[in-house]
Amino acid sequence: MVTVFTPVYNRAYIIHQLYQSLLRQTVYDFEWLIVDDGSTDNIEELVSGWIACTRKFTIRFYRQLNGGKHRAVNRGVCLAKGDAFLIVDSDDYLTDDAISTVAKYWGQIKDNPKFAGIAGLRMHEDMQVIGGKPYFDEYVDATNLDRGKHGLEGDKAEVYKTDVLKAFPFPEFEGEQFVTEAVVWNKIAYCGYEIRWFNKGIMICDYLGDGLTAKGASLFVQNPKGWAEYLRSERIYRAWSDHFYRWQCYQYYEAEHLCMGTDDMMELLGLDAKEMREIESSYLDLIQRIAELCRDKRICIYGYGAWGKRLKRHLDERNIPIEYIIDQQCTDTGGIARYTPEGVLPEVDIVLVALKKGADEVISILKGKLERSRMVKMQEIVGEWW
Repeated sequence: MVTVFTPVYNRAYIIHQLYQSLLRQTVYDFEWLIVDDGSTDNIEELVSGWIACTRKFTIRFYRQLNGGKHRAVNRGVCLAKGDAFLIVDSDDYLTDDAISTVAKYWGQIKDNPKFAGIAGLRMHEDMQVIGGKPYFDEYVDATNLDRGKHGLEGDKAEVYKTDVLKAFPFPEFEGEQFVTEAVVWNKIAYCGYEIRWFNKGIMICDYLGDGLTAKGASLFVQNPKGWAEYLRSERIYRAWSDHFYRWQCYQYYEAEHLCMGTDDMMELLGLDAKEMREIESSYLDLIQRIAELCRDKRICIYGYGAWGKRLKRHLDERNIPIEYIIDQQCTDTGGIARYTPEGVLPEVDIVLVALKKGADEVISILKGKLERSRMVKMQEIVGEWW
């Protein structure tokens, strides 16, 4: 039997589409297990109504204090009655033949100890495969660490053996609410377990603004122990070079140094004192260059992606005001005025072009609009670990 597992947090407004997709299944050899992670909406009342009227499959609902998806998954694994464990988030839903497809491929591997499970494709609502089409026809057997070799990019619909997940629980850190799934999926792969990846879509995904995917990098910053766990594990599982790992640790230091002591950071990341000094020195050199360039100047940032957000954080820490930000799409500028490149741009002293690619083209356009402004590419002032 399959346990369809759904962790939920304040998703009463959308979870009905998942419920309806379960009602449409062509076979009903599954249970629907829901763990509510401390919702404040009417999700319990809604699900209770479904439990009372649903006859085709069993629905079980449990509540817990808000602790994050990974804690909900750990609890779900302990509660599951199925030998196959399929996580379907509350804003996603299944194709009508998803359970029958899972049953087909599950039967091929369930008694083979080298397999941790199976996995199908996730699709957008327009049926385009997330991550693009795989490089194989029906299926391929590979670990989660080797999936990229087979065109298995992006999120996939994994169905793990419940017993395997019991042996590999998510780590839980007091006071933190996020650990990325890669920590567990890659550990399972590192231990030699394979997945049978089949070339068929079984899940429709809608990445909403209140979901984990949309929150992106901020989840790592807000959960530093979970982030450090991910970095340490990836260093082992993906055999990162020492230089690449220190580059990752530099990103960590840049984001966390104001709220964490150096000794704690060294312990979490597994760095020695020399490595820590190297990272600190690179950071201090960078912020000194930024401060010398921007002090007492009117500043504009072009591009509010990862580079732009980091640059704003450095300027905020130095109490250097930003006049405005130029960005075509982003609206999350923290109260600072935003302009598009096509608009009329107020004069500033310096435009910091926070792009990795295309900076020269941007500068050639902006020079015609901001004739008296100095254009500075971030590549000219950042260190090797930026």
